[in-house]
Amino acid sequence: MNSMKKFFIAFCLCLSACSTSHTYIEESPFTMSNWRIAIENRNAERYELAYQYYSLALSSARTEPVILRLKSEMEALERTIHAMR
Repeated sequence: MNSMKKFFIAFCLCLSACSTSHTYIEESPFTMSNWRIAIENRNAERYELAYQYYSLALSSARTEPVILRLKSEMEALERTIHAMR
């Protein structure tokens, strides 16, 4: 019986070590708030103010998909600002 208990414990440890786990990283509330304000300013055609809020959002972004999306939106906004000059 004792050997069965040891086997079961070893089996459980092996399973837990072999399992794949995904770590969820929550995005910063500061990032999300500034991103929302940037979009509001962009939609109101206050492009340079929107760009500042995108920069603030990017500075506190934690996840790669959000960073890439913010950079993409900032590049599009830069093109809009340059086209208007």
